[in-house]
Amino acid sequence: MGIRANHSRFQSRSRFGHRWLTIPRDYLERRRYFRKISNVLMIVLLSIIVAGFIIYTSNSGGFSSPAGH
Repeated sequence: MGIRANHSRFQSRSRFGHRWLTIPRDYLERRRYFRKISNVLMIVLLSIIVAGFIIYTSNSGGFSSPAGH
């Protein structure tokens, strides 16, 4: 029996296995897990910063009210 087969025996018996909630015990798996999380957070943060910069630099003063009203 391989390492994966033994590992799957000890996982939770629930429907989803709580894989998305648990932190892997293996060092390399744990590094990959935290790298994925940090990559997603970095992409979201940079996207918000770039979007804010684009909105800030393209701001033409807003809408002006029509003359005569």
